[in-house]
This record gives sequence, structure tokens and C-alpha cells, in this order.
Amino acid sequence: MPYTMNSPFKSISILYRKSHIWLSNGCAQYDLTAAQALVILIVCDFQTLTQDEITKRLSLDKSVIAKTVNKLLETGFLERHTNARDKRTYDICPTQKSWEAYPVVKEEVDRCFQRMTQRMTEEERMTFQRLLLLAEETTLSQGE
Repeated sequence: MPYTMNSPFKSISILYRKSHIWLSNGCAQYDLTAAQALVILIVCDFQTLTQDEITKRLSLDKSVIAKTVNKLLETGFLERHTNARDKRTYDICPTQKSWEAYPVVKEEVDRCFQRMTQRMTEEERMTFQRLLLLAEETTLSQGE
């Protein structure tokens, strides 16, 4: 059997792609892409973050976050205020529009995870989630 048939990278790629499609479809009622939904999720979770903190927490490229945040500012999901401690930095905060979408986004994220793990037992699902978090932490601790 060719290596690519059982490659974990193939599986990760499929999970990433499909989960983003499902999340985008689930958040279509708010005209949100998966990337925008995840930014709303993290900003609502923390209530106020700088753009740099969003970038670090999601471990994405600065330009991707800048573009996503700007689109969410334009569409009224986020607002930007000058940071009280550092006038060169902006705090990004959710608007009422984000708070209205937030429970739907959380539900859609949960639904995506349930969908990708539907053939697993509850114990397998919890183990899978724990192993994903361990792989994430291990990867992030290694830097670039």
C-alpha cells in the first residue's frame, strides 16, 4: 500500500479542509467564513485581545489575522480601541453582532467535532481530543 494512503498528514489535511467547509456552511447565516468564525470565538472567549494576541493564540500568520480582523471590523463583528498601556497597539473587542453569533459558532465547532468523530465511542472521542491537544502543545513548543 502506498505511504500516502495511511499518512497522518493526509488525514490532518482532510480534517482541516472538511472542518473548515462544515464550519463555513454552519456559519453562513452570519456570512462568516471558518477563519472569521474562529476569530470571533477567541475574541468573545477573552473579550479583549490585541491583534498580536489573536495571532499567537490561533498560531496563524500575522497577515492572515490582519485581513480577517479587518473584514470583521468592516462587517461590524469587531471594534478596535487604542490600548491604554501602549498607544501603538489596538485592543480588539466583540460587538453585539459577535455576541449574537458566538453561541452559534460554538455550537457549529462542537457539531464539526461530533461529525468527524461520529464513528468513535465517547471514550475514543475524549482520547482523540486529548491527543490532538497534546500534539498541538508539542508542536507549538518547538517554535518555527
